[in-house]
Amino acid sequence: MKKGVLTRIEADEKVIQVRMDNVEKNSLFVADIFKTFSKHGVNIDMISSVNFVEELRIDFTCEEDCQKQLNEAIQEVNDNHPRISIHTYKNVGKLVVEGEAMRDEPGVAAEIFDIFGQNQIPFSQVTTSEISISFVLHSKYIAKALEKIKEAIE
Repeated sequence: MKKGVLTRIEADEKVIQVRMDNVEKNSLFVADIFKTFSKHGVNIDMISSVNFVEELRIDFTCEEDCQKQLNEAIQEVNDNHPRISIHTYKNVGKLVVEGEAMRDEPGVAAEIFDIFGQNQIPFSQVTTSEISISFVLHSKYIAKALEKIKEAIE
């Protein structure tokens, strides 16, 4: 990776990952779910989805300090939408790599995936934009991932 492409590499180890299975493929349905989380004061960060034939799986992250609000929102979603299966994962963190130059630099994601693969660092969620990539990793891999990415760009 060219030097200077990544200008920010940081991690937040106080994250909860939420996975919702069997979500109906309907934007109003999805909106209702996220309105419930919002109503309870859950500030959602990363969101990703997987589109299956009959349903969606939606993953998102939020800060650990909103655990109480998250639990209340999950209960309400479960009450209103019993078909949805919701799982929360603690002991995870979010790792972010970012840089304006990523917009014009092909292969950044490939290099990060290669670093993870070469160092046996599994990830459970990834989201991207033109200038950033965010990963959810188990907390025990955060320091190693940071170290290996920084080594690769020096």
